[in-house]
Amino acid sequence: MSTFDDALNILETKDAARHAGALFQASFNAAFPVPAGYRILETEIRPEDWHQFVAIYTWPDGTAECVGFCNWIKYKDIYLEGGLAVQKSFYRRLPKAHFADCAARGGIAQMVMETAATQLTDCVAWFGHCGDAKALKVDLRAGFIPTRHSYLIVKWMKALSAHDKQIWIDDIARIGPF
Repeated sequence: MSTFDDALNILETKDAARHAGALFQASFNAAFPVPAGYRILETEIRPEDWHQFVAIYTWPDGTAECVGFCNWIKYKDIYLEGGLAVQKSFYRRLPKAHFADCAARGGIAQMVMETAATQLTDCVAWFGHCGDAKALKVDLRAGFIPTRHSYLIVKWMKALSAHDKQIWIDDIARIGPF
């Protein structure tokens, strides 16, 4: 049997719907977020502003399965993170050694965020909306902190003054849930 690291591949892809469409539907009972152009408040968002990461696990029999997904949208100088999903039955099906390795690294959601954090560095912060207590624990381990706005969390990627941080937080709060 291969190692857990050999069996798991986390990558950014322009074809995330093909990999994660069913996972997203099962997790959110909603259509997959296909990159498109639209406006967030006064800012134009282009399809190339979207960054979608998937976690593909290859089982011992060679079958590959998408077990994780997350979406980031570049908005001004920050990223809006959303749609974080992990295959619900994944952990209980893992071989014991792989489960131990996965758990030691914080789980699929944390690993997806950590992978994206090495690539999506052209920003001052990541923002997310999180109302799920279990997901919030993972977000906090990944470096997010709560803001004064309900469910709005932030991970600062660059050092900013307290004043500048508050300007960003208030700007993103204007968007509402994303």
